[in-house]
Amino acid sequence: MAGPGRELERRRELASKCRSCGTCHSVCPVFAEVRVESSAARGKVALVKAILDGDVDPSRTFDDRLQLCLNCKACVANCPNGVQVDDLVLAARSGLVEAGRLPFVKRVAFRFLLRRGRLLPPFGRLGSFFQRVLLRGLPENSVYRRLLPIVGMDRDRVLPEFAPRALTRSVPEHNPAAGGSPARLDGEGRTRRIGFFVGCATNLIYPETGRAIVRTLTRAGFDVIVPRRQVCCGTPVFNSGDYVTARELARKNIQVFGRADVEAVIVCCASGGLALKREYDETLGIDGGFGIPVYDFSEFLAREGLLGLRDANGPRSDDVPVDADAEKADADASTTAGVRGRLRVTYHEPCHLVRGQGITEEPRELIRSLPWVEFVEMRDSDRCCGGGGSFTFMHYDVASLVGERKAECIRETDADVVVTECPSCVMQLRDMVARYGIDVEVIALADLLALHDKIAEGSAAGTTPARSEHAGARE
Repeated sequence: MAGPGRELERRRELASKCRSCGTCHSVCPVFAEVRVESSAARGKVALVKAILDGDVDPSRTFDDRLQLCLNCKACVANCPNGVQVDDLVLAARSGLVEAGRLPFVKRVAFRFLLRRGRLLPPFGRLGSFFQRVLLRGLPENSVYRRLLPIVGMDRDRVLPEFAPRALTRSVPEHNPAAGGSPARLDGEGRTRRIGFFVGCATNLIYPETGRAIVRTLTRAGFDVIVPRRQVCCGTPVFNSGDYVTARELARKNIQVFGRADVEAVIVCCASGGLALKREYDETLGIDGGFGIPVYDFSEFLAREGLLGLRDANGPRSDDVPVDADAEKADADASTTAGVRGRLRVTYHEPCHLVRGQGITEEPRELIRSLPWVEFVEMRDSDRCCGGGGSFTFMHYDVASLVGERKAECIRETDADVVVTECPSCVMQLRDMVARYGIDVEVIALADLLALHDKIAEGSAAGTTPARSEHAGARE
């Protein structure tokens, strides 16, 4: 019988706190759909206890049950006994990896692509070519489309498209504070330097969001550093139990940003921000953690008093320098402006932002600060959308059921736009609103702020943005 693994042994005391009260049943989005005891936190803790006591062998069935978790942290937030079920599940997964149970595809992705971060942009370009030239051109009745379910891909699924060029290859490493804006100075009279951790999805799929963040910060008077040698935050890696590779990635990021001489680091991904803020230290056990203050994008703007920052009459010549392809990609990816009327906007709270980082009001304050926006609160705004990083790719049937509930909450708002602060949520929500026929656009918070410039250009004609066909719509 295999042992439980080093990480799980270190957390043995956590498992003993569970009193099997069942509170987790009422908040677990997966249990709500599958109604199987092992899918809820209480069931997983029972399995972990059995492994620790040597009563159960970590079999393939045990593995499958451990994977059926979104890591949304709803059970942790609502547990009356403070059981950190998320930590227990990840530690148990690490035991499976120690026993050689890491799937081949994940071994290649984690230990070849992510570990060698510079390989990701070329693979992203290859993916972009495949999507543009091959997949888009396939007719609906093509035999190749019919084969997609064999490789675990729903033929009608709205898939994110890789950008032709990665963000770290289309913006400079050093982006100086914009001319025409007062520079923000530190105690020694130097312009304050802020690092930007881009994250894999923003880097490879949504670079327009990253460019909007860089423009916002440089126009606010900061120097923005975007290190090209930064790598994956490690979240998908240690969430799969590969703590060894995750620690290697974490140490690379710590080293890269340590050399950048920045006072703080901004993150636009909820999971990436949680990893840098807490999980390098608490989950991976790296002494000192990231070592530099880390802020979510909205958190930083609110902290610096930058609500209402984007003046419609501000300078227009200070855009982040990008190549022509990048500028075209931004134009293609952005929403359109055109007719009279305020934009009706609602907000979806990413799990790792609201429960992981405790950030709730800052994004709402930024949205409400835009005079052309009518903000409408969503029912169950903090309920998981079903993305869960790789969860939606590994368990698409369950992710779609979880996502359907979120889609109905969105439908009730009659919003033009859904804003969120997590690229994984953007992917999932775009797929879900298309799947369930909801005419709404899903964008990141930074993209909503970037619309302010487009509105300023049309303000002389008295125009504001209107509902446009959402970026995830099926062709």
